[in-house]
Amino acid sequence: MEFKDILVVTAHLRAKQGKETELRVALEQLVQDCDHHVGLLLYSVHQDASDPASFLFYEHYLSEKAFKDHLASEELKKAQVIFNELVDGEAQIETWHMAARIGEICQ
Repeated sequence: MEFKDILVVTAHLRAKQGKETELRVALEQLVQDCDHHVGLLLYSVHQDASDPASFLFYEHYLSEKAFKDHLASEELKKAQVIFNELVDGEAQIETWHMAARIGEICQ
């Protein structure tokens, strides 16, 4: 597989006011829970340094199917119930194809 075939996904979430810490803990747990997903190369969550209510998932998948399987997973379904209480609005999800890279995708 060429690196250009890797599906890259970003998902931006915003915590409800006063729920930033709870959301961070839930997102960190989701990352751990999804570690075994087949075709998931990189799954990381980031908190904005200047806006603690803003979170970004950065994800790499071997294929569109791997991404769809992740979306249909029990781990994500369970997390969604929790997120409904903690996330302000809908997640903004975008998909990308890698154009160039240096370094390792994941270790």
